[in-house]
Amino acid sequence: MKFKQTLTEAILLKRHYRFLAEVSLKNRQKRMLYCPNLGLMPQCDILGSRVWFSSPVRLSQGCLDVWELSEVNGGWLVCVHAAYTQNLVQEAIKFGRIPELIGFNDWQTPLVPKIGDGIELLMNSEGQQCFLHLENVLSGDEKNEGHFPNKKGEGIAALKALIALRENGCRAVLLYCIQHNGVYALKTANTIDEQYGILLREAAKKGVEILAYRLSIAMDEIALTTKVPVLLSENTIFH
Repeated sequence: MKFKQTLTEAILLKRHYRFLAEVSLKNRQKRMLYCPNLGLMPQCDILGSRVWFSSPVRLSQGCLDVWELSEVNGGWLVCVHAAYTQNLVQEAIKFGRIPELIGFNDWQTPLVPKIGDGIELLMNSEGQQCFLHLENVLSGDEKNEGHFPNKKGEGIAALKALIALRENGCRAVLLYCIQHNGVYALKTANTIDEQYGILLREAAKKGVEILAYRLSIAMDEIALTTKVPVLLSENTIFH
């Protein structure tokens, strides 16, 4: 997915009310950006860090520039734009970069009636169905490990829905979209919510497919390209 405009570098001064960020440009002018991620952004909103933003076509004087990337941990890049996740996954499936989902080109969302929390339906040309849920991962540590969830209770409803679908004989897939290009493995954040890790291991045992793919990030484009192992416990690794 190519950025529609050339990105501009700035220094983060402050994040206001989660949806606004104040930055300083190279000429020391200050500017207010729209933050497209209203959730927690671990390590991505540290004051003084480098960020990059896009300037959309202005239809009015009130149109804000959009925060796109953050530099974290001394050089890694994170795409903070949560709304890109579905498009990135759809693109990766279309070009065969997710082998487990090759052939599932028909994407149905939202589902009516609704099934679970954020569950979407993929169908391939032979009519086979696959229920899919996507999760964003923004955080990574000094060991190059990503962590999910970011807050207690996050993702629990979706896991329960995927387990129920699998118990009813449906194919159910949980796909983590890692938007941090320095993450080489994914772990559950047990210090934040131990219950999530317990439920994720239960889902895996019952046949829910657990996948994680990482973004490649450049200043002109981003793409979901690289499979990352999911470490469910010290002795269990899902590739």
